Amino acid sequence: APERRAAVREYLRGKKCYGGLDLSTTTDLTALALLFPPQAGLESWVVLFWAWRPEDGTLEAEQRDHVPYRDWARAGFLELCPGDMVDFSMVEETVAAVAAAVDVFDLDTLGVDPYLSRTLTPRLMERHIPVIEVPQDMKNLSPAMKEAERLIRAHQMLHEHNTAARWCFGNVRCAVDGNENIKPMKNRSTGRIDMTVAWIIAMAVALLAAARPPD
Repeated sequence: APERRAAVREYLRGKKCYGGLDLSTTTDLTALALLFPPQAGLESWVVLFWAWRPEDGTLEAEQRDHVPYRDWARAGFLELCPGDMVDFSMVEETVAAVAAAVDVFDLDTLGVDPYLSRTLTPRLMERHIPVIEVPQDMKNLSPAMKEAERLIRAHQMLHEHNTAARWCFGNVRCAVDGNENIKPMKNRSTGRIDMTVAWIIAMAVALLAAARPPD
């Protein structure tokens, strides 16, 4: 699996993508998703994932969530941060590394949840990474979630092999309003859903980019 993941990432080198970052501090995962739209050399959408959680309390978290976080870390599906909180500097360095001009990926814009990103956003912008806030409400998340679901059903959305991300997909429970708008609900979902939320934020950014007038 690591070799296959490396091959996929090498193939995507230099290609345009949109990012989504869902930040946490303690029990949840912090997650980064990069979403690549169809473009030259790429027929369908592709999403890549990174995730972090605190190393302290991992054993208790495995018993609570019934998943093997330490095995996932060894497999490269997520990283364990020393201490009892997610180290945002590790997140910052990863974002900066994957967005290092087009030597790695051509990151158009990174979407972030405003709630925890106030300290990280200025640091990313100092590194010339375009960041926009994507509030976690129906208006901002429903179109993106519906479009992601449509692409999955049409077999036009691929994701790299990541068991932690697949677990997050299966945990999602949605809130629905009277107009059939939807959004993922962390307080109704069983287990963590953060990697899915990062993916939906990235799709929201992609939709915003598609609506931009051409230069």
